[in-house]
Amino acid sequence: MLYQRIYSAAVAALLLAACSQPVTQAPPASNLTPVFAVSELLVGPNRMALGLLQDGSPVNDPGAQITLKFYDRADTSATIKNQTSATYYGQGLPAALYVAYPTFDRAGEWDVVVETQLSGATQPSSTRLRFQVQEASNAPNVGQRAPAVTTPTALTTPLEQLSSGSDPDPALYQLSLDQALNSGKPTAVLFATPGYCRTAMCGPNIKVLSELQQAFGERVNFVHVEVYRYPFEAALAEQAAAFSAASKNNRPMTDAEKVAGFSDGMATWRLSTEPWLFLIDQGGVIEQRYEGGITREELTPALEQLAS
Repeated sequence: MLYQRIYSAAVAALLLAACSQPVTQAPPASNLTPVFAVSELLVGPNRMALGLLQDGSPVNDPGAQITLKFYDRADTSATIKNQTSATYYGQGLPAALYVAYPTFDRAGEWDVVVETQLSGATQPSSTRLRFQVQEASNAPNVGQRAPAVTTPTALTTPLEQLSSGSDPDPALYQLSLDQALNSGKPTAVLFATPGYCRTAMCGPNIKVLSELQQAFGERVNFVHVEVYRYPFEAALAEQAAAFSAASKNNRPMTDAEKVAGFSDGMATWRLSTEPWLFLIDQGGVIEQRYEGGITREELTPALEQLAS
C-alpha cells in the first residue's frame, strides 16, 4: 500500500513504488537495472512502464533501445508468449519511463526478459524480472463506468485547499468530478498530490495536465483530484497513525484505515498509489488509464481520439 513504501532517493525519483507487485530480479548483466513503474498488471491489455537505474541513479536516455520478451511460468516449454519494444517517454519527467503495451492471457506468475541497449553502448544488457498478473484490478479499469464522486471546486473552495501544490491552476478545478461525468463531454481526471508525492511524478503530471487543458479544454473536461484531505498535514498524520496502529498490533489494516486521510475521490476510486490519470468518454466509461508519469507526447494522440 501507499503508506507501506520505503524508498531510496534514487528509486523515489523514478518509481511508482509498486508495493503490491511482487518482483524477483535476476543479477543484471551490467550495472544497468530495469525496474517496474506500475503497481499492477492484469489479464488483457496493459500499459507497462519501466524505469532504468544505472549504478543506482535514474537513466533518461531517449535513444535507449528496449525489447521485452514475455514468458508464462506455467508453460513448461519456456517459449516466448509475446515480444514487444518499449517507447521512450521522459520529456519533462524527473526520470525517463519506457512504456510497452503487452497483453496477458492468464493470471499467475510471468517472467519478462528486458534487453536494453543504451546510446553509445557496444553491447546490450539483459535482465530477467518476475511479476504477477492479476485477474482483476484494484482500481477502476478500462471499460468500467467511472465512479461519480463530488469533489471540491474553485467556485466554493480556496485554491490552496484544493491542491497541495504551490501554484494550482484554476482551470483544473472548475467542475466537480461528478459534474464532469454528467456534462456530455469526455473527461480527463488526474489523482495526484504535488506537495506530498512519493514518486516525484505528481508535480510534472499536473503541469502536463494544465498544458493539455489549454490545448483540449474546449472539447474535454480536465479535473485534478488531490490525494489527501485538507488540511493536508493532518491527513498525512491520520494516515501514519492508521498504519502504525495496524503494525503495532501485527494485523492487516481495516478498510477504514486503508483510506485514512485520503480525499473522498481517492477513497471512492479505491486507489492506493499515485499518480493516476483516467481518460473517460462522454458516456462516463473509462477508455484509458495511466499509472505514474505522463507526457504530452504519449497523451496527445489519446486525447485527440477521445475528443473526436
